[in-house]
Amino acid sequence: MTKRLLLLVLPLWLFAAQVKAEYFTITRYDIAVTFAADGSADFVETIEVKFTEPRHGIFRFIPYHDVINGEAVDRLIKDIGVDGFKFAKSKEENYNLLIKIGSADTYVEGTQVYRINYHVVNPLNFFEDGHTEFYWDLLGTKWPVEIENVSFKLNFPEQVNLTNDKVRAFTGASGSATQDIILQIRPRGVDGKVTRKLMPEEGMTVACYFDKGTFVEMSSWSFFLEKHGLLLAPFFFIFGGILARYIARNKRQTIMTEYFPPEGISPAVAGGFVDHSVDNNDVLCLIPHLANQGYLRLEAKEGGFLRKSEITFFKLKEAGNELFEFEKQFFNALFATGSQVELGDLKDKFHTHMSGVQASVKAWIMQQGWYEPDQKAMGCMTGLAGLAALGWGAFAVFAQQNLDGIALMATGLLLFYFASRFNKRSPDGNKTYQKLEGFRQFVKKAEKPVIERLMKEDPLYYDKTMPFALAFGYLKQWNHQFEGLLTQPPSWYGSPGMHGAYLGQSWNTFSESFPSEINSIGSAFTSAPSSSGSGGGGGGGFSGGGSGGGGGGSW
Repeated sequence: MTKRLLLLVLPLWLFAAQVKAEYFTITRYDIAVTFAADGSADFVETIEVKFTEPRHGIFRFIPYHDVINGEAVDRLIKDIGVDGFKFAKSKEENYNLLIKIGSADTYVEGTQVYRINYHVVNPLNFFEDGHTEFYWDLLGTKWPVEIENVSFKLNFPEQVNLTNDKVRAFTGASGSATQDIILQIRPRGVDGKVTRKLMPEEGMTVACYFDKGTFVEMSSWSFFLEKHGLLLAPFFFIFGGILARYIARNKRQTIMTEYFPPEGISPAVAGGFVDHSVDNNDVLCLIPHLANQGYLRLEAKEGGFLRKSEITFFKLKEAGNELFEFEKQFFNALFATGSQVELGDLKDKFHTHMSGVQASVKAWIMQQGWYEPDQKAMGCMTGLAGLAALGWGAFAVFAQQNLDGIALMATGLLLFYFASRFNKRSPDGNKTYQKLEGFRQFVKKAEKPVIERLMKEDPLYYDKTMPFALAFGYLKQWNHQFEGLLTQPPSWYGSPGMHGAYLGQSWNTFSESFPSEINSIGSAFTSAPSSSGSGGGGGGGFSGGGSGGGGGGSW
């Protein structure tokens, strides 16, 4: 009986000891966010702390790395300040910006008010359908103490017109959909107040939805310059010159027209090697490639008015030894749950397999000896540029230009890395590239009379070449070349009919619909569970699911 009582009491005692060890509570936490017309925002956090024992101060950490719709997003947080207190900032592990407030030589006690200011360059999430959202943990779930009063105020620029259905707010532990909060929504602002005391590791998240065109997404180049500063410009010219010279050297060869892809080359490899990048199309092309070999069938059923087609994959036989390992990897992942798979069932689940197959294709290419290192003159030039970047970066840090200095030093290290890693194609690589590039150029510029002649020589010419056109990014225009030459889609493509056979679709219909269906497949294959909860006009959401947030403690 005593042991059981200890097992029940011990966790409670440990929890109480942990809370007590924080030596403070938060009596008031106010957040004010003011947005500019370009979508950037100024944050002001006012934190009223009551210390129970003398401490140096508090620390605040803010996550700056997110994954939105399967894509990594870095939030740029700058212009950090704390009114009336000394502070130090640093970037810690797990993508956290740490703001340590106070002095090691000074203790504070009783009630202290900390006012933290910072600017976020890119706090908004942009989506393919054009809408934008602000989905942010205004109060993160990583504070280990009680917070008695929480309020916030959001102010938006003139182009914003908020309505009640475009704003949501959530409170509680991470993942909670509780809404213990009062909202006052204005056309260009939101005021909110939490209606209860928040317990340790409880937070508050707000989600605001904006119509298409309200904000314009910052370009990648503008964000890069904003993040690293114009001091990096000379090194980009150097880096670009080095890269351009290597590309020029690799392309300095005669390209002959090729009417067929090289034998023994998968379309995934063709697409990845010809442009030095294994992208989504280089994996999606495996669908028609494997279908042509009798491994699968694809069925597209019309979804009705304003609805997308419903796509189903059917497994016809097991993966054979004639397939490359990355082709088997893709095939087995596609049919991991059974021999009939709905595209909708793969959404938010297949993205990890996509990246895995891409990595396998890239590894296969590198194993073929198609590249060779060049560590002579260009390596020396790159190394010297790296040395200059390191020196310039150290000087910038010394001059208190910390962000630019660190970025320059990182660029120097990157240039040192490339000094030994810059490659050019080997003789074997050039031979393969010549054939692939010759075929790619033919696919891009082919004329119908030539294709008509090739079709007479091989009636399955389209079936064999279409996966390569997809990998090269020319699927739609390649399909148009076969109008009038084909009357039906490939045998592996169909719509529901008797006994599952193809029913009622012409070649022209397939030619127009299949590229769109491939796009739908690509979107489903690469989608990941979004941190977004408010997209589409309010919607759902949960506490702790947005950007920002984090927490803090005392020291």
